[in-house]
Amino acid sequence: MEFRPLRESDLTSAPAWTAGHELRPDLWRGEHTRAVALETDEIVAVGTIWTSRVHGDRYWVDVVVHPAHRRRGIGTAAVRHLTGLRAAPLPLMTRGYVDDPALAFADALGARTIQVVPPAESTTTARAALRADPAVIAVDAVDRTVIEAANARIYEWTHASWSPVGPAFADALNEDLWDEIDTEASSVVRDATGRVLALALVYLDGETPLLTAETTDAAAPDGEHLVEACVRRSLDVLAERGIADVEFDGHVSDPHFLPVLARLQPTGRWFRLVEIPV
Repeated sequence: MEFRPLRESDLTSAPAWTAGHELRPDLWRGEHTRAVALETDEIVAVGTIWTSRVHGDRYWVDVVVHPAHRRRGIGTAAVRHLTGLRAAPLPLMTRGYVDDPALAFADALGARTIQVVPPAESTTTARAALRADPAVIAVDAVDRTVIEAANARIYEWTHASWSPVGPAFADALNEDLWDEIDTEASSVVRDATGRVLALALVYLDGETPLLTAETTDAAAPDGEHLVEACVRRSLDVLAERGIADVEFDGHVSDPHFLPVLARLQPTGRWFRLVEIPV
């Protein structure tokens, strides 16, 4: 099998079977981002690895093979080739819904689960199960630098045990924050000194509003109630706008978010993040 770098010219005529995979040229962000193609008479497989600007502890890997050429070991060969192109001896990782064929492929390579995302589809009417708190206010009433610092603290501790953040992660994390969130629907609660205790952000970059929520301190006293109140206010605002459906993003290891989500009786599919041994 012969692999070659994936070039800009390949992207202008990407075949239909690559739909759903974000193809980029080789080395699009330096030595830690690689892209290859397996070419016979035509391209029959493409693969990419890259490190996150927020984490950097593993290489994300994505491989797709032409449907007519699957189950011939091409995908496995692509992963091996990409592994050899790593600029650092880091493990590989990928993610997907539990019934995603890509995860079945990863499992066949010996993947182990490092995180699970619970079903996350709910409705604004489900908010009746949550308690409100008048101390919760809109994010747009707080200085942006304060919100960015709180967002970074939350992200850092919720990922510390399974995917630690890298240097200067906060800059990358908050880079497009204010273009992505609804500041009036997003909610925050602070203590008497003005320190942020919990935060619920409402992202509007998709068809359905997406909410994230947690405390800024992993051991926050009454953390579940703080998150509950923030989520309740955000859902109240969305409901007042006539929005019915919402989604959440969090992990089963998030101690204050998960109990709140459970009370909203979410539906949908389970999602896994896995590490692939090298």
